[in-house]
Amino acid sequence: MSISLIIVNFDVYDNLYHALKSITAVNAVFKYEIVVVDNQPQQTSIDKIAADFPNVKYIKQPFNLGFGRANNVGAKNSDSQYLCFLNPDTILTEDFISPILEFMEKNENVGVCAPMLVYEDRSYQSSVGFRMGLIYEFMEATMLIEIYRKILKRKYLKLRQNHIPVRVGWVSGACMTVKRSVFEKVGGFTEDYFLNYEDIDICRKIEDAGYLNYYFPFLECIHLDHKSFERNYELLVFSRYESRLIYANLHYNILTRILVRLIHINGLILRLSTSWILFRGSEKKGRFSGYFKSLKLYIGVKP
Repeated sequence: MSISLIIVNFDVYDNLYHALKSITAVNAVFKYEIVVVDNQPQQTSIDKIAADFPNVKYIKQPFNLGFGRANNVGAKNSDSQYLCFLNPDTILTEDFISPILEFMEKNENVGVCAPMLVYEDRSYQSSVGFRMGLIYEFMEATMLIEIYRKILKRKYLKLRQNHIPVRVGWVSGACMTVKRSVFEKVGGFTEDYFLNYEDIDICRKIEDAGYLNYYFPFLECIHLDHKSFERNYELLVFSRYESRLIYANLHYNILTRILVRLIHINGLILRLSTSWILFRGSEKKGRFSGYFKSLKLYIGVKP
């Protein structure tokens, strides 16, 4: 078995260094290669990292391709049976890949697998869910999604002791392993997205193609989470809502698309009215601006 570890980097070179260091520190029993796609070529930091990790394949892009397109570039420039997509702000603390590969080798109908993502203090991180639909969109818009996430958290923390993979609808693209044959069959990541929902989208495409997605709550990978966005909350918010529209257009029927748009318009009004209370400083200003731009997009006004 062989696997390519593909990392898309954008302006988080310190995190990338620690991610690469953690990969090489794990006592891996599988054959692997590392491919780093750098989405910010004007920076010279990648050259300094390359000096410390000479066995890594580095691919510099002329401009920021976005998450999905850059990962597709990494996949095309790799040579392995399996693909593991990793964010640069992930840290491997154990070899979660070997048991996942063993499971995928034994089960031909498996498309995607992922370990539990945890924060740096090893606490649970929401990184998995059921198949997206109208109910999920309603919970997301009305902020009831936090209740849903708490239910999933309780469920998966209990299942950690069972050492049994759990079938799910989607897993986070921060750390997901895919069979190359399945990845190529569904056309890789959908490039309509610039950022966000690419992982949910490809998991749905893989399910629609007849394969199953699994989550391994007894395996972990640290994810520092959104380090690229620490200074740009407006982009974080707007890219999510823009991607939700793309996802709806690709996967929902016309009636559901209309309902989803109306639900999120009301949800955005709710978030605009509460963002001044829930957040502080630059995050408050950035999120408010992102919600406002998103609302204009959803009502058909060019932001």
